[in-house]
Amino acid sequence: MKVVEYCDVCKDETEHELIRKEKNLYRCRVCGSVRQIIPEREIVVKAVISTSGESEVGKINVKESEMLKVGDEMVVETEDEIKVGEVTALELKDGRRVEIAEAKEVQTVWLRNVSEVDVKFSLHKGAVTTPYKMRTTGETEFEIGERINIDNYIFRITRIKKLDGKLLKKRGEKAKAKEIKRIYAMFEKKL
Repeated sequence: MKVVEYCDVCKDETEHELIRKEKNLYRCRVCGSVRQIIPEREIVVKAVISTSGESEVGKINVKESEMLKVGDEMVVETEDEIKVGEVTALELKDGRRVEIAEAKEVQTVWLRNVSEVDVKFSLHKGAVTTPYKMRTTGETEFEIGERINIDNYIFRITRIKKLDGKLLKKRGEKAKAKEIKRIYAMFEKKL
């Protein structure tokens, strides 16, 4: 078995080879020095992942000393499937909510599903604005100037409001669905 760990002799992360399993002894493949590497324990942390207002309880597997922070993307195992979520809050064992914490201190990780998201649209046709939702993967990109087909009507994207508050207006600017709060589009033609 091979692992990549920091070597005190090489002063760098190098590949180490297991030489005695019962004592966790590893040899650096660069300088040959031998040292004990105790594998870090993995823990299971409760996770609540929300998809379009519906929450589902699952779990995440992390190393005990791993630092978790709001904005991180994590893999969540639910009863039915595996989802990717963006951390929105970390709840400690004493009930406080924090932005960053060591995994062993966290009771619940709150996440927003980014593997599948609902993108909200404001569709403009003359003086009439119609709200619309489209479910898509979080990695789907939308671009200012792009033409999209919605129910056999062609709309051109004019603005994209992002979750971080930024407004995209310049032709060619892009955002992933998981980053979007709302897309504004103008009617062009009917198919």
